[in-house]
Amino acid sequence: MPLAALLLTACGDPAPGEGVKKPLMSGPTPEVVSAREAVGTPDIPTIDPQTLDAAEIDKVLAAGPRCIFAYTAESSPVVALELTGDTAGQGVVKVNGRLVKLAAQRAEAGGFALSAEGMSVSIKPAEIAGDTMPTKLSEADMVFELDQGLRVGYRGWYRCTTP
Repeated sequence: MPLAALLLTACGDPAPGEGVKKPLMSGPTPEVVSAREAVGTPDIPTIDPQTLDAAEIDKVLAAGPRCIFAYTAESSPVVALELTGDTAGQGVVKVNGRLVKLAAQRAEAGGFALSAEGMSVSIKPAEIAGDTMPTKLSEADMVFELDQGLRVGYRGWYRCTTP
């Protein structure tokens, strides 16, 4: 009988480790893969570019001037690209938890065209500012396309920075 009483009193105790606050830890940085590998899923219509953190961007892009596109003025970017000379160098987007490196080129009206085999992203400022890059957060449109037939447009925020 004493064993039954002991078991009943233990029922209200938390499990080991339960209720203990753990420090926030981030997982490993996503791997860099080809666009085809990143979208290799049967559910193509649910694919959207995901937000990037600074470590993910730094994994793909060199230090220096960059442009970013974000869904909201307060959110992390979903596309980042480096600026090299008169042309853009490369960009990065995260799809299905994987980083995809894209070749980037300047487009008309201060925008950019990014591409990798099977995927393209274009960013166009909402207001045409000539050839100057917007240094303050400005409205822009992004079009994300996959060769499998997905084409989605987003209105968001765009800005270029120097280190």
